[in-house]
Amino acid sequence: MLELTEKRLASLLWMMENKEKKWSVLELNKGAPELSYRPTFSFVKELEEIGFVKKDPKTAEHGITKVVDLVRFVSLARPIQSLKTVNFHSPFEFSKTLKMVQESKLSHAFTVFAGSELYRSYVKTDQVHVYIRKGEEEKWNKFLLSKNCLKAQKNQANLFLIPTEQEALFKDAAKIKGHSVVPAPILLSDLFSFGGLAEEQANFLVEEWLNNRV
Repeated sequence: MLELTEKRLASLLWMMENKEKKWSVLELNKGAPELSYRPTFSFVKELEEIGFVKKDPKTAEHGITKVVDLVRFVSLARPIQSLKTVNFHSPFEFSKTLKMVQESKLSHAFTVFAGSELYRSYVKTDQVHVYIRKGEEEKWNKFLLSKNCLKAQKNQANLFLIPTEQEALFKDAAKIKGHSVVPAPILLSDLFSFGGLAEEQANFLVEEWLNNRV
């Protein structure tokens, strides 16, 4: 199975965000510089061999051939349930928890239902998943405790902070109804891996994304 590291994920995210473009390895490397040029070149060759990427023999440029399969690959290789979380119980209902998080003024980007519901109301839930910048956990602890949120075991929590070093999740976040939502490929991957109603929501949103409506 293709190995997916955090640095490779940054490259995949750039490719998926530019799903309709043709690009050179150098352009990819400039867009996602987490990998140096040689590892980027090797990674693209691996993706070619699997069939996720195709090279144009005339221009030597590359492009994604199976973008939905690539999103699903990320969901399997990096299921959201496997990511480390900092768990809280918010005393507020769903929309007020989103607003509270926004008021923190700290870097964040919503995902799973907290992201997808901003695009399309579909699921009744109080669960809020949000990526935060790794290293800012203590700032979040202080802020949330000041808002009467309580630290909680995972099965008693409704607010899940996901620390990450993926700067693109914040830099390239979409602004939906005034809230920051992770880039569409990561949102879809997280929804697919979450399963159940989240996967149903992903199946709808992926069509919207392919038609450039998300």
